[in-house]
Amino acid sequence: MAFGRNRGTTTTTTTTGTGTRIRRRSPLILGLAAFAVLIATLFFWLSAFSVPFIDSIHYVHTRENDVKFGNFGWCAGAPLNGLVAGQACHQHVGYNFRPWIPGGKSATGALILVALTAGFGSLAFLSLLHSIINIASGAASFGLTLFTTLLATISFFLVTIIFGTAHRRFNNDNLDAHYGAAFVLVILGWLIYLFVAIPLVFLGWFKQRRQHTTTAHIRGDTNHTTNVTIRA
Repeated sequence: MAFGRNRGTTTTTTTTGTGTRIRRRSPLILGLAAFAVLIATLFFWLSAFSVPFIDSIHYVHTRENDVKFGNFGWCAGAPLNGLVAGQACHQHVGYNFRPWIPGGKSATGALILVALTAGFGSLAFLSLLHSIINIASGAASFGLTLFTTLLATISFFLVTIIFGTAHRRFNNDNLDAHYGAAFVLVILGWLIYLFVAIPLVFLGWFKQRRQHTTTAHIRGDTNHTTNVTIRA
């Protein structure tokens, strides 16, 4: 029996008294997909826990009055809160900072989707790890990755519209606004989900599902099972 070489493919051959079954998997491609999902998910987790949780990560920072805006609140330095030193923070799901941040609490409250994206991204990562050893679970992996990408897309538009508008309004009032790491991380995470993770999952699972399992009958009176794994 001859076997062809397939890079990044694991071929498992099972021989029984009734026939030989050949199953192929692509752990390399699915492994790369899982790694891409992990990186993108980490970016969204960091953005979700931006100011007031992680002081160095924020969407926008107005340096004139020293205010940093995050996913679930904002923190103000001494120029705004009147303190000699230190800062005061407001933490809430949905916050109001009119007239600069558009939409008020409704818009900023929708930023909870950033955290939901990170949560579903974590599930997609675990599902992809499982699909590496069990290709039958690839449908769930692709579904979770696709749904996570949808959430990431909505989050991307929310973040860019809300804080892009706020950035422009702050600068119109000479508050010297600058984008922070959270703004960049959401964009990068969305790009990784959309243009790296989804194509890799598609190649690693759907392509393998199209490869048929072949069966060859073996003549003989003895029944035996032989498992041969070839890694190329």
